[in-house]
Amino acid sequence: MADLPVRRPAAKANRAAKKAVLSPPYQLAIRAGYLARGLLYGYMGFAALDIARSGGARRADQQASLIAVAGFPLGRFILFVGILSLLAYSLWGLVRAVYDPLHRGRDPVGIATRLGFAWSGLSYAVLAFFAFGLAANGHAGGGSDSTQQLAQRLLSAPSGVLLTEVAGLIGVAGGLGNFFEAYRAPFDKDVEREKMSPAERRIADALGRTGYVARGVVFTLMGWSIFLAARLQNPHQAKGYTGVFTYLMAQPYGRPLLALVAAGFIALGAHSVVLARHLRLPDRL
Repeated sequence: MADLPVRRPAAKANRAAKKAVLSPPYQLAIRAGYLARGLLYGYMGFAALDIARSGGARRADQQASLIAVAGFPLGRFILFVGILSLLAYSLWGLVRAVYDPLHRGRDPVGIATRLGFAWSGLSYAVLAFFAFGLAANGHAGGGSDSTQQLAQRLLSAPSGVLLTEVAGLIGVAGGLGNFFEAYRAPFDKDVEREKMSPAERRIADALGRTGYVARGVVFTLMGWSIFLAARLQNPHQAKGYTGVFTYLMAQPYGRPLLALVAAGFIALGAHSVVLARHLRLPDRL
């Protein structure tokens, strides 16, 4: 009975969190988050396609897409709207991991997928803070690889090597989860298919499968590079999106390989826009 004073506030906080997630304003923000995510993936896909076409070096990550947005007319206003959307999507990643409203389950594949959701939630929170600094200060505050920065911070922490290894393995698990998502296509149950035409359903499924395969390739390589950074105790071994795209370009048949991955990212962006409109949001948790 001694733990009742602890349990009661925790249960109350849990009920409050569920109520907030089920509220119409937050669910609208989730849809806006999917739209923002789609635009980010679309930008990265076109940037990676440009790398494959020209063989040149350019940033092709989510931060680079936000920097590009900042240069638009009304760029700061768009960024502030985007920040709210990214924060909503970040929280949705943690909700999907903890409460499993999309019913991925507790088998190994489901756990790997939910770890990917948690990883996504944390990464989008970091991205939202980057966007806030960009909108508030008008500059990016540094152009180094954020994945290398993360690896450096983890390695410098107590038990840093172990923490970095775990982070890398979570990234690998999330990447493998994407391959299983592409194969099993559970995302087809995430949308209100009864409100879509047969052609729309087929296109949405094809976009999702293609996009998840491409993201599985990139996430797995990113996670493995973080794991290697831990083993070698060298944060420069860690690769973000741009580093992985450049790595793929350097492989045999790298140009067509990167072009395929880039096309997959564009497809994933388009699939995210479909989810923004047709996502089946939970009415209870």
